[in-house]
Amino acid sequence: MLSAVSTSTLFAGPRNAVTTLQAKLSEAETEQSTGMLADPIKSLGSQIGLDETLRSQAASLANMQSANNIVDTTLTVSQNALSSVSSDAQTFLNSIVSAQNTGDVRTLQTQAKSLLDSFTSTLNTVSAGAYVFGGTNSSVAPMANYSGAPQTATAAAFTNLVNQQTPPQASSISSADMTSFLSSGAFANLFADPLQAGSTWTANWSQASSTGTSAVISQGQTVPTGVSANEKAFRQLASAYTSIAGLDLTSLNSSTQQTVLTSALEQVGYAMQGISDMQTTLGLSQSQLTKTNSALQTQASTVNNMVSQLDGIDPYQAATALTDLTTQLETAYSLTNQISKLGLVNYLPA
Repeated sequence: MLSAVSTSTLFAGPRNAVTTLQAKLSEAETEQSTGMLADPIKSLGSQIGLDETLRSQAASLANMQSANNIVDTTLTVSQNALSSVSSDAQTFLNSIVSAQNTGDVRTLQTQAKSLLDSFTSTLNTVSAGAYVFGGTNSSVAPMANYSGAPQTATAAAFTNLVNQQTPPQASSISSADMTSFLSSGAFANLFADPLQAGSTWTANWSQASSTGTSAVISQGQTVPTGVSANEKAFRQLASAYTSIAGLDLTSLNSSTQQTVLTSALEQVGYAMQGISDMQTTLGLSQSQLTKTNSALQTQASTVNNMVSQLDGIDPYQAATALTDLTTQLETAYSLTNQISKLGLVNYLPA
């Protein structure tokens, strides 16, 4: 006995096949372009938990590597800045020695003012949107321009020293009085440790935090990434520059002039040693970071390979599947088109 089959029933089969094939074709196109499973949950079954764990590890390692790239840039910027400060300090040291021999303090004063401006500008260096010498207060420029509060405070301290003399003039300042002024008086307080009683360093010069910055570069590993503008070496160098640039050396007697030059020479020498120590500390951080990044890269490669083994698609098989599905879909379209043309009217006599 023959069963009656309507045209709509015949049409529904190929039409449903087209929908299914379209979905499969979309997945096949994704897999061929990415080389990875389009739907890991459906394809991996019980291994999906392992796949998700590996993907999470891969993302975590990638984030750590990205963060470490920023740390590496900051360390490089800091090292370059320290090298610049140290180079300028060496130039100034040589000039002081020359001035001691020639007595030409005017030229030295001009140089000191220029180097002081360069010094404060360098300590206000920015990397990745942060002031690298600001310590943990990295959102604010750490150093004030000398032409502002520092110059005013220096001039006031020197004027007070002059007024203490008899008669009240700069040429009356003795070497002993100048030594006391530079080492323990109002001038010395301008550059004293911020934690020391009487220090006016933060009031006139610095907005930096005395706490240096650090970064976690891998699980359980933290390294220093920056130094503060409040470090002793920076304060010593600022003192040396300011003692030459900010005091009226030409009005001092020759003996007192030599006292200022000798003091500045000592301060620069101490500062350069301190800067060298900072460079060593940051250099060790750079070395640790290089080793850590190498280890992270190895871990990332291992994890990504494991993900590829689970989710990866053979390129040849993916291309073959895509070709087969395309052919099947074209066939389904053709069959659907042919069935849609079937009707009783096509078989009635003319």
